[in-house]
Order: sequence, then C-alpha cells, then structure tokens
Amino acid sequence: MKLKEIIPRRLISVTPDRTIAEAAKVMVENNIGLVVIRDQDHGRLRGVVSERDIIRSIAGGAGASGSIEGISTREIVTVRWDSEVSEAAKAMNKHRIRHVVIVDDADIPIGVISMRDLVGERSTLNAILESNDKEVFVGGD
Repeated sequence: MKLKEIIPRRLISVTPDRTIAEAAKVMVENNIGLVVIRDQDHGRLRGVVSERDIIRSIAGGAGASGSIEGISTREIVTVRWDSEVSEAAKAMNKHRIRHVVIVDDADIPIGVISMRDLVGERSTLNAILESNDKEVFVGGD
C-alpha cells in the first residue's frame, strides 16, 4: 500500500514568522500533533514543530510570543508520497519519532502521517506487516 493512498488530510502549515502561541493554536484547531513550517513564497520545507517541542520550550522558559522557527526541528524526516506505507513506519522507528512529512517528487511537503494514522487502519497495519522487511517495528527500550 502506498502512502498516497492514505494521506489523511491536507497539509497544515505555518510560516516561519509565526509565534509559538500562534502555532499552538493552529495545532489545537486542527487536532494535530505536528505543524510544518514552510516558506511563504515557494512552499519549501523549513522545519517542523511538535507538541513536545512547544512544551519543552515553554518549560525551558521561552515565552509563547517567541518565534516558532526558533524552536523548530530543521533535520526533518521525510518520505516520498509514492513510497510504501512500511517506509513511513520504518522511518518513525529508526528516528524514534511519531510523525513524518510526506513530500512530492519536487520535495514539496504535501502531508504529514502520524503513528496514530498508521495504526488506526487495519489495511494499513496489514500492509506494514506484509512488508518484506521484518525490521519495521523493533522491540522496546
């Protein structure tokens, strides 16, 4: 099964000039755990910010009016839209993350897939389990 068959919804993104509070509001309004930061002009990927990033930032003393780009992760794990679902699962497992950004042929972000998305569909789980690579999920810590 290909990722393009299960991308759950349109990409939710913010521009780098948004504040931490604004990005958190976007996440709450859209019930998402990760927001993509994209260039306003070209739509290129600049970073991602997760709920955990925001909590760590606030707990560390950063104000909610700080720049979202300042707390973003810039080493973004991406998977091509025409990849197998198991590739997204392997990427999450390898990098110990809960979201990957799905990109098109030009490396423009088109969606985000979460671990919840992968485990929420029986057909998706079957596709992962039927993957030729038996190291999709590795035992716990």
